[in-house]
Amino acid sequence: MGAAVLVVSCTTVVASAATMRAHATATVRACVVTDTGGLNDKSFNASAYAGLVQAAAANKNVVPLVVSTPSNGAESDYDQEIASFVSQKCNLIIGVGYLMADAIWNAAVKNPTIHFAIVDNGNTSPGNDGIAVAPFTGTTATNNILGLTYNTQEDAFLGGYEAAAYAVSVNPAAPKVATYGGMQFGSVTAYMDGYYQGAMYYNTTMKPKHAVTVLGWDQKTQKGTFIGSFTDQATARTDTTAFLAAGATTVFPVAGNDGLGTTAAIRTWNAAASHKIKANAEWVDSDGCINDAPDCSLFLNSVTKGVTASVNAAVTEEATGTFEGGPYVGTLKNGGAAFAQDLSSPMAKKLSASVINAVAGIKTKIENGTIKVTVGN
Repeated sequence: MGAAVLVVSCTTVVASAATMRAHATATVRACVVTDTGGLNDKSFNASAYAGLVQAAAANKNVVPLVVSTPSNGAESDYDQEIASFVSQKCNLIIGVGYLMADAIWNAAVKNPTIHFAIVDNGNTSPGNDGIAVAPFTGTTATNNILGLTYNTQEDAFLGGYEAAAYAVSVNPAAPKVATYGGMQFGSVTAYMDGYYQGAMYYNTTMKPKHAVTVLGWDQKTQKGTFIGSFTDQATARTDTTAFLAAGATTVFPVAGNDGLGTTAAIRTWNAAASHKIKANAEWVDSDGCINDAPDCSLFLNSVTKGVTASVNAAVTEEATGTFEGGPYVGTLKNGGAAFAQDLSSPMAKKLSASVINAVAGIKTKIENGTIKVTVGN
């Protein structure tokens, strides 16, 4: 995805060649504030940092800076970290994660000459509860926040379908899959909605003798299993073990660093001689076989969002003087939501060619609008 896709206003403003040259030679301080979970969370913090590093490597005028929020961080930490970057005269400040929406919004209002971006939240004014409720209003300029959002329900649909197909192939009498979230936010439940619909689509189109059941989430009621944190691997391990004991053969953790608790539980489960049916996981946000290579053998696939590409593009726009605020929405079609299938993974090798081909066909139908993946009930 090139930087140009982030220019989304109806009237595109093209910077002059002289302006772009000036920005290309001037020092640009691009600053990332990560959410809890650490810089190497093997999820969206790591992905955002990778985008910053890529942009800095390609644009020599970029000075990359990053601060990582403590695992027990609070909203006040976000405010302090962003304020520190303001004082350091950062040109672009990027907040990673939905929980940072309030802090980014407040800083952008106070500092209209600084550019901001927020991963996993739109270009909107959030409420006190962190839920985006209204667009920019009043006299505040709309061009200093870029909201980076992703239609991850689309690639999660493919993950749900593939997990359902695996479940039927290894346990046709009682096929089950499972998912859980870190916390119940829209950016989390969008994944879970898509996953649920993908499994239900398998039931509808393939008509297995015994329908696949989804544990941990019900799109109709919007109720399911949530850890309450993105850094509690112990609880994730306990919940995953419970899913496996209930018959799930694939677990999809939408919970960042919690996912390492899931892979640990699956390793223990698969090692038991009494468990003839081997389970697997689907990684979230980033390509698990890259960001969590030691667990690649456990992954059926990865359901990702284009955090790296979108952060790279935002920094590149700042570096070249073409930054524009507004909403960016990543989709399967534009690459902002991507289904990563590593067919060399032992688990993925268990999928039949017909399943792989079916997933490719479904992807095309989602991209052209034949299949519409929804969020909410």
